[in-house]
Amino acid sequence: MSNQIGKAQQLSRRSFLTVAALGVGGTLLAACVPPAPPVQPATGGAQAPAAENAPIIYWSMFGLQEAEQAQKQVERFNEETGKNAIFMSIGWGNVEQKAQVAIEGGNPPDMVTLWSQPYTWGPRGLLLPLEDYAERDGFDGKGWSKPAWDALWSEGHLWGTAHTLNVFALHANQTLYEEAGFSVDSPPKDFAELDVMAEKLTTYDDGGNLTRLGFLPWLNTGSLWHWGWANGASFYDEVADVITAGSDEKLLQALEWMASYAQKYDIEKIDRYVSGFGKVSALTADPWYVDKIGMQMDGSWKRSWIPRYAPELKYTVIKSPYGPGGTEPTSLVEIGAMFCVPKGANNPEGGWQLAKFMAEKQQQIEFGNQVGDIPPLNEAARDPEFLNSLPFNELFVELTESTGGRAWPRIPVLELYKTEMNRLQDEVLHGKVAPDQGLAELNAKVQKELDEFRKQVK
Repeated sequence: MSNQIGKAQQLSRRSFLTVAALGVGGTLLAACVPPAPPVQPATGGAQAPAAENAPIIYWSMFGLQEAEQAQKQVERFNEETGKNAIFMSIGWGNVEQKAQVAIEGGNPPDMVTLWSQPYTWGPRGLLLPLEDYAERDGFDGKGWSKPAWDALWSEGHLWGTAHTLNVFALHANQTLYEEAGFSVDSPPKDFAELDVMAEKLTTYDDGGNLTRLGFLPWLNTGSLWHWGWANGASFYDEVADVITAGSDEKLLQALEWMASYAQKYDIEKIDRYVSGFGKVSALTADPWYVDKIGMQMDGSWKRSWIPRYAPELKYTVIKSPYGPGGTEPTSLVEIGAMFCVPKGANNPEGGWQLAKFMAEKQQQIEFGNQVGDIPPLNEAARDPEFLNSLPFNELFVELTESTGGRAWPRIPVLELYKTEMNRLQDEVLHGKVAPDQGLAELNAKVQKELDEFRKQVK
């Protein structure tokens, strides 16, 4: 079984768009960068200016309707500025690998969309820091939600701009929810209430085999990251520059709670049930659409796909319940796509100008309406044109504005940290390692990599 139970059998939004647009891309290294010693990032003004009206080559991760929207916005940029930006759809699963190869080969695009890779790539000298450009042009984060603006920075550098945020909440099949005697007016507020609902929504056949999963903490976008935050846990101490996964009791408590589901519902039966879904898209053929799952964590984008692929589905969205160590609903607030300028770009000024344009209010609203993700600019998120475009937009916007919004640890070993967290989660769920031991081993491994990186850049 994959190290991401429930995710192994479903194509995510990113992988679905990749397959649909270009076919499956190659497997990336966990850190998405070579292990060679890091290069000190250059300053924003270090590269020579491009020729007058030189083309601006833009490599995009977007596919399908997202690519169509991005193309229209690039065309408007050209019309308004007289510049020559060229849009190229590379695909979700291919853009990181192709961009890395191009940067290392000295022939990168002028702008590229990435996800959380800038926290790893930037400190290793693969991206151009943009704070000098931003200061010159007054791009200062004014009016942005705090987790969104923070997410653009790491190691003291601005690595990009953005026009949407991925925000996460509990999605429930409302028909099943109400048939089980629950009311949308009284959603689960904590882990204990969620446990009760999960049990009541779970069904079996006469042989004791699962016929519906009420809820599993790790299905779809659920993870130890999310439930750790929901229980008030910390993953990294920014002041001390220390990984805290092995010392945070609230994280251990969250992992033990997740493991209790594997024990209660029998991980072998869960694996068999989930394997029956086949390798289907979590966007176009989600088992949640057809009563196979009662509730699951999912991203803000899901609502834009439901009218196309499950138009009869009656559903509700609920702010995530929190654990005994938490105090309020939480959500990862991550950049949906970060517009970055690669190191060595032929036209870095043009790349920056396009990146800045993509982060303006109009582009944020248009793309938010298209894909269901949330504008990082408060003025755009609260604009009726966006706020009224999809159900539950208010709920997701509130999560970006609240103190419950969380960002990835912005550290140069994040990709390794995420990979190891997925591995640990799978091993604990399958009883291969005790939660406390697994967290301690993970902590030691990631801290060692972080310490080695710090030594290299001194």
